[in-house]
Amino acid sequence: GGWCLEGHLSPPEEKVWGPFPQGPPVLCQDGGPLVPAAPAGPENTVGRLQQLKLVFGLHSLHDPQDPGLTFYIKQAIKHPGYNLKYENDLALLKLDGRVKPSKNVKPLALPRKPRDKPAEGSRCSTAGWGITHQRGQLAKSLQELDLRLLDTRMCNNSRFWNGVLTDSMLCLKAGAKGQAPCKGDSGGPLVCGKGKVDGILSFSSKNCTDIFKPTVATAVAPYSSWIRKVIGRWSPQPLT
Repeated sequence: GGWCLEGHLSPPEEKVWGPFPQGPPVLCQDGGPLVPAAPAGPENTVGRLQQLKLVFGLHSLHDPQDPGLTFYIKQAIKHPGYNLKYENDLALLKLDGRVKPSKNVKPLALPRKPRDKPAEGSRCSTAGWGITHQRGQLAKSLQELDLRLLDTRMCNNSRFWNGVLTDSMLCLKAGAKGQAPCKGDSGGPLVCGKGKVDGILSFSSKNCTDIFKPTVATAVAPYSSWIRKVIGRWSPQPLT
């Protein structure tokens, strides 16, 4: 089977990051069992994740002409350090089959080293089907948003997140005023380098565009060793 790494607006065929767990998009790594990205919880309990199915290659959520490629979750492993402060907010999902790359499904590589976090000022992008305005509905088609990485120390001062953020979190600002990831986008990929997943969207404030509570993502690089270790127990071949 494949593995997926789950964590808490794009034209068709341009950017389809991965599966849609009849929930947020999931990232996958090629080269052995799959690795997607999703938040660990609290709403994504291991039991709940195993009741979901993942659909790869979707652009529109409810298009009968585009059903995507469906997999079921055989096993979900939450990071052992996850807590209600959203620290270590990621989980690995083992799928019931191997996902083959195609025109609409492209793998994203893991960072190679634990210190390979994107630098302050990096320009990144994310994609998802989250709500497009407060108290709105999920987007019908995949949306893409450009983001810029902020200084975590600045985001942690008393005017902003006031010490909530850890070294394994990334603080983000949208490129345009009044835009931000929102409810339904948690677990989506943060891509700052070509073909590499740098983060997993984790949390924001209730008011998604609150400039004093920027969007926060879990950095993937600090967990690259843990991810490879877990996958290596099941993988028939080494991850690249």
